[in-house]
Amino acid sequence: MSVGRTLALVAAGALLVGACSNSLSLPEYAAEVEAIVGTHNAEMDQNDEWLDSEPQTLERVQTYATLRMETRSTFLQAIEDLAPPREAKDLQTAAVETLRSLVAAEDVLFQRAISATDLAGVGDIWATPAGQAARAADAQAIAICQAAEAAINSTEERQALVGMPWVPTELQKVVNVAFGCTADQR
Repeated sequence: MSVGRTLALVAAGALLVGACSNSLSLPEYAAEVEAIVGTHNAEMDQNDEWLDSEPQTLERVQTYATLRMETRSTFLQAIEDLAPPREAKDLQTAAVETLRSLVAAEDVLFQRAISATDLAGVGDIWATPAGQAARAADAQAIAICQAAEAAINSTEERQALVGMPWVPTELQKVVNVAFGCTADQR
Protein backbone atom coordinates (compact mmCIF):
# COMPACT_ATOMS: atom_id res chain seq x y z
CA MET A 1 0.00 0.00 0.00
CA SER A 2 1.39 3.40 -0.93
CA VAL A 3 2.10 6.11 1.61
CA GLY A 4 -0.47 8.39 -0.05
CA ARG A 5 -3.14 5.72 0.16
CA THR A 6 -2.28 5.00 3.81
CA LEU A 7 -2.51 8.70 4.66
CA ALA A 8 -5.84 8.94 2.86
CA LEU A 9 -7.19 5.98 4.85
CA VAL A 10 -5.94 7.45 8.13
CA ALA A 11 -7.49 10.84 7.28
CA ALA A 12 -10.78 9.20 6.31
CA GLY A 13 -10.73 7.21 9.54
CA ALA A 14 -10.09 10.34 11.58
CA LEU A 15 -12.95 12.14 9.85
CA LEU A 16 -15.23 9.19 10.45
CA VAL A 17 -14.34 9.04 14.13
CA GLY A 18 -14.87 12.79 14.44
CA ALA A 19 -18.20 12.61 12.60
CA CYS A 20 -19.43 9.74 14.77
CA SER A 21 -18.46 11.48 18.00
CA ASN A 22 -21.36 13.18 19.69
CA SER A 23 -19.11 14.80 22.26
CA LEU A 24 -19.28 18.56 22.62
CA SER A 25 -16.26 20.84 22.42
CA LEU A 26 -15.23 22.47 25.70
CA PRO A 27 -16.84 25.82 24.79
CA GLU A 28 -20.05 24.06 23.67
CA TYR A 29 -20.06 21.91 26.81
CA ALA A 30 -19.48 24.95 29.05
CA ALA A 31 -22.31 26.86 27.35
CA GLU A 32 -24.68 23.88 27.72
CA VAL A 33 -23.82 23.45 31.41
CA GLU A 34 -24.18 27.18 32.01
CA ALA A 35 -27.64 27.18 30.38
CA ILE A 36 -28.78 24.09 32.30
CA VAL A 37 -27.54 25.47 35.63
CA GLY A 38 -29.11 28.86 34.88
CA THR A 39 -32.50 27.29 34.14
CA HIS A 40 -32.26 25.11 37.25
CA ASN A 41 -31.33 28.03 39.49
CA ALA A 42 -34.13 30.21 38.13
CA GLU A 43 -36.69 27.45 38.70
CA MET A 44 -35.42 26.76 42.23
CA ASP A 45 -35.48 30.48 43.09
CA GLN A 46 -38.98 30.86 41.65
CA ASN A 47 -40.20 27.87 43.68
CA ASP A 48 -38.61 29.28 46.87
CA GLU A 49 -40.17 32.70 46.25
CA TRP A 50 -43.56 31.11 45.61
CA LEU A 51 -43.42 29.20 48.90
CA ASP A 52 -42.46 32.32 50.85
CA SER A 53 -44.99 34.61 49.14
CA GLU A 54 -47.94 33.47 51.26
CA PRO A 55 -48.48 31.79 54.61
CA GLN A 56 -47.51 28.15 54.48
CA THR A 57 -50.20 25.53 54.36
CA LEU A 58 -49.75 21.77 54.13
CA GLU A 59 -50.88 21.83 50.50
CA ARG A 60 -48.46 24.65 49.69
CA VAL A 61 -45.52 22.84 51.30
CA GLN A 62 -46.41 19.61 49.51
CA THR A 63 -46.65 21.42 46.16
CA TYR A 64 -43.30 23.07 46.86
CA ALA A 65 -41.70 19.70 47.70
CA THR A 66 -43.09 18.09 44.55
CA LEU A 67 -41.92 20.96 42.33
CA ARG A 68 -38.47 20.97 43.93
CA MET A 69 -38.04 17.23 43.37
CA GLU A 70 -39.16 17.59 39.75
CA THR A 71 -36.76 20.49 39.20
CA ARG A 72 -33.83 18.57 40.71
CA SER A 73 -34.64 15.44 38.70
CA THR A 74 -34.91 17.39 35.45
CA PHE A 75 -31.60 19.09 36.23
CA LEU A 76 -29.89 15.77 36.92
CA GLN A 77 -31.24 14.26 33.70
CA ALA A 78 -30.07 17.24 31.65
CA ILE A 79 -26.55 16.99 33.09
CA GLU A 80 -26.49 13.20 32.61
CA ASP A 81 -27.49 13.65 28.96
CA LEU A 82 -24.50 15.85 28.14
CA ALA A 83 -21.64 14.34 26.16
CA PRO A 84 -18.62 16.07 27.68
CA PRO A 85 -15.37 16.62 25.83
CA ARG A 86 -12.42 14.47 26.83
CA GLU A 87 -10.99 17.16 29.12
CA ALA A 88 -14.26 17.39 31.12
CA LYS A 89 -15.17 13.69 31.45
CA ASP A 90 -13.88 13.27 35.01
CA LEU A 91 -15.57 16.48 36.07
CA GLN A 92 -18.82 15.33 34.43
CA THR A 93 -18.65 11.98 36.22
CA ALA A 94 -18.06 13.66 39.59
CA ALA A 95 -20.89 16.13 38.98
CA VAL A 96 -23.37 13.39 38.03
CA GLU A 97 -22.46 11.30 41.09
CA THR A 98 -22.81 14.33 43.37
CA LEU A 99 -26.13 15.34 41.83
CA ARG A 100 -27.49 11.80 42.16
CA SER A 101 -26.63 11.93 45.87
CA LEU A 102 -28.34 15.30 46.19
CA VAL A 103 -31.50 14.15 44.42
CA ALA A 104 -31.64 10.99 46.56
CA ALA A 105 -31.12 12.94 49.80
CA GLU A 106 -33.77 15.53 48.95
CA ASP A 107 -36.16 12.80 47.82
CA VAL A 108 -35.96 11.19 51.28
CA LEU A 109 -36.43 14.60 52.89
CA PHE A 110 -39.38 15.72 50.80
CA GLN A 111 -41.19 12.39 50.92
CA ARG A 112 -41.80 13.27 54.57
CA ALA A 113 -43.44 16.53 53.55
CA ILE A 114 -45.49 14.93 50.80
CA SER A 115 -46.78 12.17 53.09
CA ALA A 116 -47.54 14.45 56.08
CA THR A 117 -51.17 14.69 57.11
CA ASP A 118 -50.86 18.13 58.71
CA LEU A 119 -48.44 21.04 58.74
CA ALA A 120 -47.11 20.08 62.17
CA GLY A 121 -46.05 16.75 60.64
CA VAL A 122 -43.73 18.64 58.33
CA GLY A 123 -42.18 20.70 61.10
CA ASP A 124 -38.69 21.99 60.41
CA ILE A 125 -37.71 19.22 58.02
CA TRP A 126 -34.30 20.82 57.43
CA ALA A 127 -33.43 20.20 61.10
CA THR A 128 -34.07 16.46 60.79
CA PRO A 129 -31.28 13.98 60.02
CA ALA A 130 -32.69 13.74 56.46
CA GLY A 131 -32.63 17.54 56.21
CA GLN A 132 -29.03 17.66 57.41
CA ALA A 133 -28.09 14.96 54.88
CA ALA A 134 -29.77 16.98 52.12
CA ARG A 135 -27.90 20.12 53.20
CA ALA A 136 -24.61 18.20 53.17
CA ALA A 137 -25.37 16.84 49.68
CA ASP A 138 -26.23 20.37 48.54
CA ALA A 139 -22.91 21.63 49.91
CA GLN A 140 -21.13 18.92 47.91
CA ALA A 141 -23.05 19.93 44.78
CA ILE A 142 -22.02 23.56 45.31
CA ALA A 143 -18.39 22.49 45.77
CA ILE A 144 -18.39 20.46 42.54
CA CYS A 145 -20.09 23.35 40.73
CA GLN A 146 -17.38 25.73 41.92
CA ALA A 147 -14.65 23.24 40.98
CA ALA A 148 -16.16 22.82 37.51
CA GLU A 149 -16.39 26.57 37.05
CA ALA A 150 -12.75 27.02 38.14
CA ALA A 151 -11.53 24.16 35.93
CA ILE A 152 -13.31 25.47 32.86
CA ASN A 153 -12.27 29.06 33.53
CA SER A 154 -8.63 27.96 33.94
CA THR A 155 -8.50 27.99 30.14
CA GLU A 156 -8.12 31.78 30.41
CA GLU A 157 -4.42 31.06 30.95
CA ARG A 158 -4.35 30.00 27.29
CA GLN A 159 -5.19 33.52 26.08
CA ALA A 160 -1.54 34.09 25.11
CA LEU A 161 -1.70 31.07 22.76
CA VAL A 162 -4.68 32.30 20.72
CA GLY A 163 -3.77 32.97 17.10
CA MET A 164 -0.42 31.19 17.19
CA PRO A 165 -0.52 28.88 14.16
CA TRP A 166 1.88 26.29 15.59
CA VAL A 167 -0.27 25.74 18.71
CA PRO A 168 -3.05 23.16 18.20
CA THR A 169 -6.51 24.74 18.01
CA GLU A 170 -7.73 22.79 21.04
CA LEU A 171 -5.03 24.40 23.19
CA GLN A 172 -6.10 27.86 22.02
CA LYS A 173 -9.66 27.54 23.34
CA VAL A 174 -10.46 30.02 26.07
CA VAL A 175 -13.69 29.48 27.97
CA ASN A 176 -15.18 31.60 30.73
CA VAL A 177 -18.35 30.61 32.56
CA ALA A 178 -20.38 31.86 35.50
CA PHE A 179 -22.58 29.01 36.69
CA GLY A 180 -24.03 30.82 39.69
CA CYS A 181 -23.18 28.02 42.06
CA THR A 182 -24.50 29.87 45.10
CA ALA A 183 -27.46 32.19 45.54
CA ASP A 184 -25.21 35.24 46.03
CA GLN A 185 -23.51 34.54 42.68
CA ARG A 186 -26.75 34.66 40.68
